[in-house]
Amino acid sequence: MASLFLLPACGGGDSGDGLEALADAIESSINDVDDDEVGADLLKGKAACVAEKAIAYGAEELEKNGITLETVNDPDFDPENLPEGGQDIVINSTLDCLTPSDMAEAIMLGAAEEGDEISMDAALCYAENMSREEWRVIISSEEDSDEAGAIFLGLIADCPQLLVEIFMDDMGIDRSAAECAVEALSGPLLASLASVGEGEEPDMEALVELFEAFVGCGVDPEMMG
Repeated sequence: MASLFLLPACGGGDSGDGLEALADAIESSINDVDDDEVGADLLKGKAACVAEKAIAYGAEELEKNGITLETVNDPDFDPENLPEGGQDIVINSTLDCLTPSDMAEAIMLGAAEEGDEISMDAALCYAENMSREEWRVIISSEEDSDEAGAIFLGLIADCPQLLVEIFMDDMGIDRSAAECAVEALSGPLLASLASVGEGEEPDMEALVELFEAFVGCGVDPEMMG
């Protein structure tokens, strides 16, 4: 998700004609995103809107936060190098231009990049239930961050379909068994499993609860890997 929303440029500078030139530069810079980048088509479709939202902050506010016409035209520009206020402008300008359907598409694209498939219904549920602040965290977080993962886990009760689809794909179980398992798993257990670092093993208590949840739903233990 973060890579999708790292705009190549967003800027400010002089007033009047300067802001108009800046808007053109922002739109042009977004449209120059490599077509091979994840979500490039989605991003380019929002270029004009993002440019308009960005310059609405005004020349003084943009410049104060490190966003100028010079930075827009710098081929090495990276929004992550902006001060916090500048990063906020980039993120807010993007979010202002995205509909829930756009956000759902971004979730699907991000999953596909990782080799996973997520249905539009599942992705749209998350897009519609996330607050603006939660979207800000998702966009600005490092890949696989605990904070971003906690947001998705916190929405399992409202949007169980995503986890159901993951269980079906990864374990080869049918929908009824996957739905049963998702319902049986406790919030603390999901949070515990999500917090396990790469190469680490969950604690025994969590593994036992996980095993009992799946077996109780008629899942063959051998299918759990």
